[in-house]
Amino acid sequence: MAKLILIVDGVGGQHFDIDGDSLSIGRSTDNDVHIDDLAVSNQHAVIERNQDEHFAEHVEYELRDLGSTNSTFVNDVKISSKKLTNNDIVKVGWSTFKFVDESQPSMDTTAYILPD
Repeated sequence: MAKLILIVDGVGGQHFDIDGDSLSIGRSTDNDVHIDDLAVSNQHAVIERNQDEHFAEHVEYELRDLGSTNSTFVNDVKISSKKLTNNDIVKVGWSTFKFVDESQPSMDTTAYILPD
């Protein structure tokens, strides 16, 4: 199961499991990830869980900005929509999260199994 981990001063803190079809992020208290920060929109972003179109046994997670005022960033790049990969850094307002999905296939392993 994938999760977002709040990063504070370089240390992992609160975990938010992505165990449903989506995980909402925003300033409003009805979000799954509530961020009390004026730089964050009420309904700022959402992570959606989708079946991988190429590998039926895997799922993909896509982060979508919901038209927020101050944008959403993945690995310091402003996004409107982005498929997340293990260890991506997500920034919403002044909050930083690490996306963790240890079930994602490793490209290093694939490269080793299928050499040139």
